[in-house]
Amino acid sequence: MRIRQRLDREDGAAAVEFALIIGVLAMLIFGMLQFGLTFFELQNLRASAREGGRLGAVGATPDAIRTDLESASNGAIQTGEASRPGFVKVSYSDTGTFTGSEADLTGSAQPACASAAAVTTDAAVRVQMFLTAAPPHLQNLFTLNIPLLPTITMRPTIDAQFRCEGVKSTT
Repeated sequence: MRIRQRLDREDGAAAVEFALIIGVLAMLIFGMLQFGLTFFELQNLRASAREGGRLGAVGATPDAIRTDLESASNGAIQTGEASRPGFVKVSYSDTGTFTGSEADLTGSAQPACASAAAVTTDAAVRVQMFLTAAPPHLQNLFTLNIPLLPTITMRPTIDAQFRCEGVKSTT
């Protein structure tokens, strides 16, 4: 009898507890989903930068590298967006060391590693994507809006470096 009376007094307690916790659970679930989608897009762009770098290492022109970035990104980079000023930089180094002051090879008809055949075995090509100069739809993908938390904005620089293939040995 006493158990029955105690259960009668607790009617609705579970509903109140559930109502108190459901907001936190929803925030966690949607936060994980949004972070997962953002991380997926970041990995997608990293893979396309590596693909472009590999293509540059075997003798592609900077314009061909940009076109390859667009096709390798699975739709994240729309057609023509890789040519957007400041978004993608293709550069070359005879030494394989990049200081950041290398010229952007945009519009060059010569392959990124064209001069590598006459220089050292350390020659390399570098493909960078600067998400600060990305198209708005990409910038929106890297902004996390989780309820009750401040907006988190990620703007990483995606970098891929590859040694030029077919380089003559200096020894």
